[in-house]
Amino acid sequence: MRHKKKQTLPEKVQLFLQQHRMVQAGDTVCCALSGGADSVCLLRCLLELAEPLQLRVTAIHVNHQLRGAESERDAAFCAALCARLQVPLQVVRCDVAAYAEQQQCSIETAARDCRYAAFASAAATRVATAHTASDNLETMLHRVIRGSGLRGLAGIPPVRERYIRPLLTVTRTEVEAFLQTLGQDYVTDSTNATDAYTRNRIRHDLIPKMQELNPALEQTAIGMLQALQTEQDYMAKQAAAILQVHQTDDYTLSDLRTEHPAMQLRCIMQLLEQFGIPYDAARLHRLQGMLSTGGNYNLTDRYFAHCENGCISIIEHRRPALEPISQVLHWGQNQLFSGFLVEATLIELEKNRNPLIVHKKLSKTLLDYDKIKGVIFLRGRKYGDHVQFAGHQSESSVKKQIQKRVPPQRRQSLHFLADEEGTIFAEFLGVAARVQPDAETTRLLQISIQEI
Repeated sequence: MRHKKKQTLPEKVQLFLQQHRMVQAGDTVCCALSGGADSVCLLRCLLELAEPLQLRVTAIHVNHQLRGAESERDAAFCAALCARLQVPLQVVRCDVAAYAEQQQCSIETAARDCRYAAFASAAATRVATAHTASDNLETMLHRVIRGSGLRGLAGIPPVRERYIRPLLTVTRTEVEAFLQTLGQDYVTDSTNATDAYTRNRIRHDLIPKMQELNPALEQTAIGMLQALQTEQDYMAKQAAAILQVHQTDDYTLSDLRTEHPAMQLRCIMQLLEQFGIPYDAARLHRLQGMLSTGGNYNLTDRYFAHCENGCISIIEHRRPALEPISQVLHWGQNQLFSGFLVEATLIELEKNRNPLIVHKKLSKTLLDYDKIKGVIFLRGRKYGDHVQFAGHQSESSVKKQIQKRVPPQRRQSLHFLADEEGTIFAEFLGVAARVQPDAETTRLLQISIQEI
């Protein structure tokens, strides 16, 4: 009797990648590399799959500067590993402690914000993070303890925007076994051993007790979380369609009382997210109740909700209108916000050249100089901006794009360019369609923004 060949870990990861359409041929996948077992396993799997899936693999390491010499050790390990494997590596240093103090948030939240801000700078089609099935179980239990709805209980999504999690069906035990077969070492974060963080207490105390009742807990959780994620995806799509029906403008949802209570809550939740307004179950249920009772509810020092006749609107507290900070753009270095330099360069293309092909990495920073109308201004964010970005079929709200694609800590220091007809460039978001380079372009304006 022939025995079925046992599936290797890279084969398991490949199947999961394909099931969720995480990558396509020609993609550059940047591995978020901490140096720990999970991320090293992810890098080695991606390298094994690079040829069959036609991928280019790079890596990024974020040094949080929280553990002194140990943080430097991790960075050095990642550099040596990538050099040996011939993987291009980007190293980003972040002062997480200073950021946490400035934002008045926990070290865990600050570290996550800084990581994803660094990931946003990666020149890649996809950024792969090394969340495993074990991480997913811990995340779900953490949310059970804090309180959560279906979206939270579904755990970590396999795909979110350009972020992918190829190891979500792989347990920590499988990770370590795979690395052992390769003879591949890794580093260990000393803070993983402490119970100072809730997640570590879940890992060290709660899960082992649950495994006494169900030794196959992690495998059981994989199936359960996949089922919950499928239901969450369906509910999210339904809510998005219903939101379009009821959102009469950027600020208002009309006549939600006709919808199922579950959809009412999801629509309210999405409206708050559009404004970056935090919420919990109590806040959502209070706003839902106001669909019937009407009234006002203060949300933040900037916004309040107004409900009347089944409609809910997000309204900004009255304050003097502020014009965005603005200055004429000059060739060379410009400074609009403290800590950032904007460099403007004019590039003249040769005549009789091949048709212009703009690399994806540069497509958001190159403008056709001769399509720009009049004086170019460098300015900050202007509320109410609508732009038709290159690659889009119609104008879109800059505010919505910022909420989707810009790290929270950068939203107040975004750089924009405008000419006499309006916005032509938005940092992180790209260039306006009307100044996009094409085959006829002879002069390019290149914008480079550096943190100093």
